[in-house]
Amino acid sequence: MDKYDRVIDSSIGYLVGRTSRAIIKRLTKKFADAGFDISYEQWTILIHLYRKDGQTQQELSNIAVKDKAAITRLLNVLEKKNIVLRIPDRTDKRSNLVYLTNKAKEFQDDLIALVEEMLREADQGISFEEMEQCRSTLNKIFVNFDRLNT
Repeated sequence: MDKYDRVIDSSIGYLVGRTSRAIIKRLTKKFADAGFDISYEQWTILIHLYRKDGQTQQELSNIAVKDKAAITRLLNVLEKKNIVLRIPDRTDKRSNLVYLTNKAKEFQDDLIALVEEMLREADQGISFEEMEQCRSTLNKIFVNFDRLNT
């Protein structure tokens, strides 16, 4: 194995990045083909709001592992599309709570079905045990970096 194999072809960073780009491309296409004007980045916010509506921008920033500026840009776009709305927090005037609109709630099941379909496509030819091992390993790598970045 030469130095290029180690930093490119067999590098976990390269392999995860390449896989991530393929997932983003596939999911973006599935959303567009189904008539949804939702990007992968916007989806990462929506799914956390579907799980728990009414989060602060800071909570979304932490859970989505995105900086505040990126969250603000995403929320601005989602707000213009009438998918989310920001309401000042009654207990902390410096914060906004982010809520899903009725429009976003109406297409929740459709978006989730598209994601589940994409995940089934990704699982083809991979055993349950292999997928569980992959998830476990990726989570360990994330924790290692998260610990170093705090």
